[in-house]
Amino acid sequence: MAGGDWALEQFYHTIINARDIDETVAFYQALGFEIVRDRRNMTWPPGGGVVFGLIPDVKGRGGTLMALPNDPPPNGPMLDIIQWLEPEATFNPVSPTTVPRVTAFRTRNVAGALRAMQAKGYRTTTAEAYTGNAAAGILAVGGVYDPNGNVIELIELAPGLTTSRLQEVYGTDDPG
Repeated sequence: MAGGDWALEQFYHTIINARDIDETVAFYQALGFEIVRDRRNMTWPPGGGVVFGLIPDVKGRGGTLMALPNDPPPNGPMLDIIQWLEPEATFNPVSPTTVPRVTAFRTRNVAGALRAMQAKGYRTTTAEAYTGNAAAGILAVGGVYDPNGNVIELIELAPGLTTSRLQEVYGTDDPG
């Protein structure tokens, strides 16, 4: 608890900046997300950019709210897909030397998920799931690029684990 008279209650949503909102919504639907509220044709209210530290009167398409069926609102987190029109969002080029934005999801059958996304024409970070960390409880891991260059990490952990045991297996750089 944060203390005093306030506290964060739960994770609500994260905003995904979209080059093309329709393409981005279709990608997340291919991953299994469902539309909770489709606001692609909404007129944005005056002053909407202030909370983001932007010009007051931003313009955009969205936010289309999406959630996983096993993690529905009001308690499950959502994605908020927005195509910024004014000001325009910037996107980093996808390259092996540029650190991407990464969002990770616990996944059942990472190898199958990668094959399915590849079959739908989506680019993955590797041809096959990486399985080299089983000792750390990571059964498989892989990534798929969303249409905006973000990496969606798909991770399959051993049953009963909340997090991997990477630190226990590989140690720490902390001398203390």
